[in-house]
Amino acid sequence: MTVRNWIGRLFNRSHKVDNVFFVSERDKGDYYNLHVHMLLDTNTDMTYKEVRYGLGNISVGDYQPIYNNEEVCKYVTKYIGKDVDYDIVFKS
Repeated sequence: MTVRNWIGRLFNRSHKVDNVFFVSERDKGDYYNLHVHMLLDTNTDMTYKEVRYGLGNISVGDYQPIYNNEEVCKYVTKYIGKDVDYDIVFKS
């Protein structure tokens, strides 16, 4: 539920985020540890600081605009079907 809680916070704190797609995947070095990839659908650009604030000041390791939709989709979805949690969440 942690990722969904982060997304709920993001929706509440930012009027810029419309939808979020996320995938939790296992770390290569520690099978029991997870990290999360999020794709944010926004209605305008967001800064790193705005994203961190929206998520509740959690650690955001890599943040960048997407310039190649196909490549980012391959990267983010590479473990779907292999015991990972994923979802798309729409702002209601």
